[in-house]
Amino acid sequence: MFRIITVAAAAGALTLGSLACAAPALAATTDGSPTPTAHSSLSEIQQAGAAATSKRITSLNTGIGKVNSTKTLSSADKATVLGTLNADLAGMKTLQAKIAADTTATTAWTDYRSIFSDYRVYAVGLKQSYIAAAADGLTGTAIPKLQAAAIKISTYFAAHPDKVTPELQAKLADMQAKTADAVSKTSGLAAAALAVTPAAYNANHAVLTDDRAAARDALADAKAAAQDGRAIRAALK
Repeated sequence: MFRIITVAAAAGALTLGSLACAAPALAATTDGSPTPTAHSSLSEIQQAGAAATSKRITSLNTGIGKVNSTKTLSSADKATVLGTLNADLAGMKTLQAKIAADTTATTAWTDYRSIFSDYRVYAVGLKQSYIAAAADGLTGTAIPKLQAAAIKISTYFAAHPDKVTPELQAKLADMQAKTADAVSKTSGLAAAALAVTPAAYNANHAVLTDDRAAARDALADAKAAAQDGRAIRAALK
């Protein structure tokens, strides 16, 4: 008899999903006051700047901790992700201090805007970390195990044709098809996501949409393939 793996490894690939937090284009102030504009007072802009940078500093520290502990990212991709997140963290701390020290509303507004236009912590940095972790976890662990399991099932079927039914053959075919689809969706996915820059996002807000969808679809494929394998195993017990 053979052993069909669970999708624990594949599911683990998306443990960084919480990093891909949605955030408004302009962060509201923490006390509920209106989001500042170019016509806001210096104090209003500084208050909003303090809230926006503080929020991102907290998220980045959390994200960096998760990246350091994850086993799904490849060494090269982990280095790239950490480089981006640490640079963003340093940038947020610098802007936090600069906005607080600004003496005119015009300067403070320019610095405040750069929180979003120059860094894109939520829209790019943290989101691409999630995508890369998902892709690497699937290509490095889950997909190879699913492929190996499918080979074992095929070998078992060949050796025990009396136990093979059309339904089991269909399950195996679906398992192989779903695994192949996951391979297709994750091919080059991490590299593509990590190549996106804040400038690219500024030009096209949907630049990471397809990559994120591919990561989620590939995980769904891996889960479906593993479910097929478990169903085959249960039927042959």
